Amino acid sequence: MKKTVLLLVTLIMGSVAFAQIPGFTLGPKVGASFSKFTTDKDQIKEEMKSTFYFGAFARLGKKVYLQPEFLIMSRNGLLQDKNISGSTNTLKIRSIDVPLMFGVKVLDLKAANVRVMAGPVASLIISKSINSENWDEAINKDDIRNANWGLQFGAGADVLFLTLDLRYEIGMNDLSKLEGFSLKNNMFTVGLGWKIL
Repeated sequence: MKKTVLLLVTLIMGSVAFAQIPGFTLGPKVGASFSKFTTDKDQIKEEMKSTFYFGAFARLGKKVYLQPEFLIMSRNGLLQDKNISGSTNTLKIRSIDVPLMFGVKVLDLKAANVRVMAGPVASLIISKSINSENWDEAINKDDIRNANWGLQFGAGADVLFLTLDLRYEIGMNDLSKLEGFSLKNNMFTVGLGWKIL
């Protein structure tokens, strides 16, 4: 937790140094995520789960921009084995996410604009919770890697001091350490930010 606070303070202090750059924006961000864990096993049914996230964002540039973020994110999902009655595997993974989005404004009005964006996201997993019922060879916390890489793309709009982003994230690496069992995470997010600078 101390490392998280220190990283956030460093990010804010560094952002203040950029405050004189034209097109610089900084603020808090909250949102909802809808995530799904997928496997390479045909007998496993995957179900999407929703949760909330929060953090901060910065934006540098006007027409073309760079938007780094620092987010506390949760990824939840449910796996069910179709061959075993009542089998469930509920995964809850909390992480520090650092997306780095590259975007462009496609419509720029005085009080509002519309944007498109894409970029990588690094996720450092800080907690894992796995609950299994009637599951053969259940997955446990040690079977999940501590880092995840993804690719995000989407669109957004700014109205006055509010900024709204809609994104889809594709998990790029296998979260599972188990041999013969692939586990990836895909996620849809909706985020609302408030420009305080």
